[in-house]
Amino acid sequence: MTASTAERPRGAKAPGRIFTTPPEHVRDPGGEKWWAYTAALWMLIFAGFHAYWALGGTFGLPPGETLRDNLPLFIIDIIAIPMNLGGAALALALVQRWGLHIRRFWLLLGGWGCAALMVVHALPAMFGLVEFWLDMRDTPLEGLERFSLLVYEPFWMLGGVLFAFASWYYQRRTRPVTP
Repeated sequence: MTASTAERPRGAKAPGRIFTTPPEHVRDPGGEKWWAYTAALWMLIFAGFHAYWALGGTFGLPPGETLRDNLPLFIIDIIAIPMNLGGAALALALVQRWGLHIRRFWLLLGGWGCAALMVVHALPAMFGLVEFWLDMRDTPLEGLERFSLLVYEPFWMLGGVLFAFASWYYQRRTRPVTP
């Protein structure tokens, strides 16, 4: 231990670094980090499906649907893979020690941004899902519409909820202490 680190109070910024050790007020009340770990797993599962579909897989797609026959969906899949991997890293940064090297503002912006994007993406379909459950639809669900309403959109909503709780708990754990 050098003299400069011995004199610096725990949690104080070191020269040239954003954070060193977690400040005293950073706490984990227990059981709250699993939201971020589950959000990271959600992102990895989604990245895996996108890679599988981009390589020609059909499991999880509506019958007869492939991405090889649909260039726009194929391009979306190729773009979605690194985005999902980045989202997994973001979720882990909310709970891992190496995330302390990223400014709190950017982690909160990314976490809440992911949550908002996913919820806004899925919310309109949730109304359709309620109509389906209450048998209020005039036409039956078939093919891509059925897949989207019963599988795809609820999965997006789940991701949004996971990121919202992960971001909220990170925000609570790392809020500055006011004297």
